Amino acid sequence: MGVQRYWLLLVLIDLCPFLSGAVGDISPYIKHYEGLSYDREDLHKMHLRARRATQPQEHTLQLDFTAFHRTFRLRLRRNAAAFSQTFMVVSENGSTSADLSHIYSGILEGEHGSACHGSVLQGQFEGTIHTDNGTYHIESVHRYNSSQTDHHSIIYHEDDMILPPMRPGPDGFCGAEHLNVLAQSLRPKEVGHTVSTYVLIQIPSSCPCNFHPQEAAASRTRRTVDESKTSCLLHLHVDHLYFKRFKSVEAVVAQVINTLTKQDISNSNQDFIFNFRIDVMTEEDKNDPLNPLFIGPETLLSLYSEKNWGNFCLSYLLTNRDYSGVLGLAWEGKTGNWGGICSKQTTLRNGQTATLNTGLVTIQNFGQFLPTRLVQLTFAHELGHSLGSPHDEGSNCGNLGSSGGKGRYLMFPHATDEVRENNEKFSHCSIKHISKMLKLKKDDCFVVSNQPICGNQIVEKDEECDVGHNDTDPCCYSAKEPVGVQCRLKPGKVCRLLWGCVNVKI
Repeated sequence: MGVQRYWLLLVLIDLCPFLSGAVGDISPYIKHYEGLSYDREDLHKMHLRARRATQPQEHTLQLDFTAFHRTFRLRLRRNAAAFSQTFMVVSENGSTSADLSHIYSGILEGEHGSACHGSVLQGQFEGTIHTDNGTYHIESVHRYNSSQTDHHSIIYHEDDMILPPMRPGPDGFCGAEHLNVLAQSLRPKEVGHTVSTYVLIQIPSSCPCNFHPQEAAASRTRRTVDESKTSCLLHLHVDHLYFKRFKSVEAVVAQVINTLTKQDISNSNQDFIFNFRIDVMTEEDKNDPLNPLFIGPETLLSLYSEKNWGNFCLSYLLTNRDYSGVLGLAWEGKTGNWGGICSKQTTLRNGQTATLNTGLVTIQNFGQFLPTRLVQLTFAHELGHSLGSPHDEGSNCGNLGSSGGKGRYLMFPHATDEVRENNEKFSHCSIKHISKMLKLKKDDCFVVSNQPICGNQIVEKDEECDVGHNDTDPCCYSAKEPVGVQCRLKPGKVCRLLWGCVNVKI
């Protein structure tokens, strides 16, 4: 999908500069916020005008408002450059090119080094602003409060976030003992395997759309790899419970992108990039084994892993379920097909098949909706596990960051009550583990950027059809066939646009 880059011009004056005294009354995870009530109708009109505009000078957006005793002057441009040209949304009605016209990034006027990114839907901006004075987040007030207020949005500083409580019980924060029992029951006796889960963590300031630890890059320069393979196709399965929370495909896409978007999405020094595919389940399917609300996180991950996700380097389930302290769960990256990145479908001890390149993230905790930043934290930590990093524990790694006032690193297993500098970084222990796993597995599933991928169920350049690994399709050769045959039409068949083949040519 070609990405058009527009600039859009709009000046908004905040009608209500800020609300004072808004302390801890909207979410247990936000101890102070202020309200925003700029004119949404004007913003919506200008956004629609920008979609129709043909001149570049008409494609900028300017949003001005006052909060926290200062004026924010956002200068935004439409920008979906961080996402695959074949970025797709799949629903019950089939696969369609995603509308990314509501995605923006930009700067604060007059503030060198500032950055902001987010979305504009129905005249309302949601996103993140990075300043010299720290990071601010803007969200809809109705995510947290259904009653009438004199403001439609809230803004809060990242320092005013309170991290969620941990799951109680003898397992501690991550239920590792229970999960290891599950892993032992699944794996063949001769194969080692680990499951990782998360209750509370901190992530790097940049979301892992672009992962580029310098040490990892250095380690790969000393070995023989296919350096042209830099793209990992990340599959995100949005279930009906997540969709129900946000009520539209556009809002779901905006939330997912905000969860995954790197602070500096134009960074060109990434070690590798993630391209995305999003499946959005807009309706409840009572026949789907993932459908019931009351499924434990370990069981849900196991059921999700029963599907064949081998045509993706990773596949994550996004849901809205309350697991009383568990926010995410993932199979840890291991060699072969026994967990994490690039794992293909394999046979378990009980004879069933599973694909263990999977994980899950929820947006609810103890009955409360999680701020976007906490969802980012969860996903980044779980992604670290998928890439092969265990928790920072033991005599060599467990005490990293314990002194100096900068805090623990990203993969430290226990939570603190505030975000500090080191919380936003992988430790050298994590980088070592991730580098080793990438060295072993990267070339098994990474592809050359912007090249078609047979098996992702998206009809791309030089493909006649794409039905994934479904070798029973009557019209299309699946990704299981030899190169040169796969993703080609069977004799006398035609292909439905953007999906597999269903019609016989007449």
